[in-house]
Amino acid sequence: DGGAVVARSIAAACELSRMLSSSLGPQGRNKLVVNHLEKIIVTSDCASILKEIEVEHPAAKLLELAVQQQETECGDGTNLA
Repeated sequence: DGGAVVARSIAAACELSRMLSSSLGPQGRNKLVVNHLEKIIVTSDCASILKEIEVEHPAAKLLELAVQQQETECGDGTNLA
């Protein structure tokens, strides 16, 4: 059913938003990320966080690719917009 697919895509995007929203803005908090190699990373940069987590949902993966492209185009210091 197409409606269920759209609902799951929206839910995946909302989950990414919920996970990353507290690291945005001047009051943004750092996140403690432990990757698959058990390396600990402390950052508030959304692109760095998305590089380290495993994104499986196609819609969320598309957002991850958009963030990586923005990082490539704009350089260091940008955050998810």
